[in-house]
Amino acid sequence: MSLAMDETPTDQDNANDFVITPKIRKDWDSALSFTQRTHQKDIDWIKTRNTLTRDFDDFFYNYIYVVIASGFKGATAARLTPKLFACSGDLDEMRKVFKNEQKITAIHDVYELRSKWGDILKTLTTVDSLKQFPRIGDVVKFHLARNIGLISCAKPDLHLVRYCAEQNCSDPHVLIDALARLVGMAAGTVDFVMWVWLSHSRGTKEMKCCNSEFMLR
Repeated sequence: MSLAMDETPTDQDNANDFVITPKIRKDWDSALSFTQRTHQKDIDWIKTRNTLTRDFDDFFYNYIYVVIASGFKGATAARLTPKLFACSGDLDEMRKVFKNEQKITAIHDVYELRSKWGDILKTLTTVDSLKQFPRIGDVVKFHLARNIGLISCAKPDLHLVRYCAEQNCSDPHVLIDALARLVGMAAGTVDFVMWVWLSHSRGTKEMKCCNSEFMLR
């Protein structure tokens, strides 16, 4: 996989063959309207992630977010990330914020790589290269890749996987890439818009939405 920003992790022929149905297009319109209304500034942020970050702090912040978000609500990750980031990898300080020992240990270990960042940065050439970091597996790697600007792509979390199954699509990347081409947006932006809508019970829980009080990523 190259680093081209228009590249996605799908087989291009499969993505081209997938047909966006009227139902998916209607859902997209609902998702875009909902996410623009509730998290426009987060959409604006996602749109800026079109070049691999070279700044360790930027990388580290987003690493913390995706590690916490794995298994937790996005709002929880958004609330805890700035507090954990401010601990600068100190385990004792992080334990005051978050009690998950495995996750804070991973965060500590990545912070310890700060002095080697220049060399590590050179190795970040594919989505799979992100698996060198603790707790970055075959799903979370796409979340981190999108958020650090390595590649604009879908994040195949449970919400999106379930939705795709309903649409008779076995690969979330195929659906998101096809939808992105149809609406003229980057795949990562389309994925984020759909995720916000899906994670808010398809827009039915607006009253419970933080309305950008927390920055979702």
